[in-house]
Amino acid sequence: MGTFVETLLGGAAGTVVTVEPDYVVINDGVSHAAVDEISTVAAPEKVLVIYDHDVPTGRPEAAGILKKNLAFAEKFGCQYIQAQGVGYQYMVNDIVKPGQIIIGGGSHGSIFGAKGALGINVSIPELARVTETGRYSIVVPETVKVKVEGQLKEGVTIMDAALTFLGENKGLERKALEFFCPSLNQHEKEVLCSMACMTGAYTASVTDENPESEGQTEKVLGLELEKAEPMVMKPCESRESQKKAEIVKRESLHGMKLKAGQIGGYTGGTIEELRRAGELIEGKSLAWGFRLTVCPATSKDYIQAIEEGILAKFIDFGAQISAAGDHSVVVQGPGVMGPGEYLVTTGLYTFAGAMGCEDAQVYTASVETVIAAAVSSQI
Repeated sequence: MGTFVETLLGGAAGTVVTVEPDYVVINDGVSHAAVDEISTVAAPEKVLVIYDHDVPTGRPEAAGILKKNLAFAEKFGCQYIQAQGVGYQYMVNDIVKPGQIIIGGGSHGSIFGAKGALGINVSIPELARVTETGRYSIVVPETVKVKVEGQLKEGVTIMDAALTFLGENKGLERKALEFFCPSLNQHEKEVLCSMACMTGAYTASVTDENPESEGQTEKVLGLELEKAEPMVMKPCESRESQKKAEIVKRESLHGMKLKAGQIGGYTGGTIEELRRAGELIEGKSLAWGFRLTVCPATSKDYIQAIEEGILAKFIDFGAQISAAGDHSVVVQGPGVMGPGEYLVTTGLYTFAGAMGCEDAQVYTASVETVIAAAVSSQI
């Protein structure tokens, strides 16, 4: 029996295969650059053009990207999706089905592996070629299996466990990760799979088969949930160096002063995370001078949080609420950082300039850590 990636690509590891993806995704984050290189679209019905990053558009450059993407979708008859929130999460919830193959130009397409689909992140030139031809050719990657055991301790989240995994496992470039994680719920599987590719892995997925019961001799990596501690990813110099950002235990930064916090994305803005954050602020007050921004992951999460009274709790707490979308990079508009300020966010980008001024310091951590900071103005 082949691995997950071998089964969906239709070839053994090391062989060259060509597939026709079920969806090709272009957004206003990074992959919009492919639009400049695309001269024709082989299968318009398979190309999704998603507006989910700079929402609402906060600068002229972003407005230009929006206009370009919309014109592209209209010209070739591609579906244009807006006001649905983070494209990854929207697709997981409403579009992607098990067994499908999705090609995108972002960094976290592996989230689809939690749904039984194959999410592949490609370069901008590759994304343009796939869009023009409707085909994708690749050498099938080797699979590395990961056994996830135990239970998370109180106050420790799947994001902490994923950061632990990232910090302990290097040298996984172009490998396909296959997680055996029966103790995790669906949301936790999505977070783990989506963050896994920050190791440099080709993709990630989940399996119901215990890798140690197959009689295989290959090494199986382990992730012991009960040993996970609250973790923080530190600032790095550039987007290109993001996968090399240092990850440390939260306690090592204890007492560090912060000016702002952000909760959002599929790591913090889903209804599961918003509910947890709502529980954590009960009976507490936002620290004087601290700015907290809450960004629901999708429009459904936003509406559900309204109906459950969660957003009202946040407003009473003193937070500002952003439109549903991917606000992991905000260089202008609500949530940006000023000179020398420190921010802790559930977003996964900490490179210089990711959240405003080049000298602002961005740290990534769980919802629990962000809320604790919002109450105390420190880690």
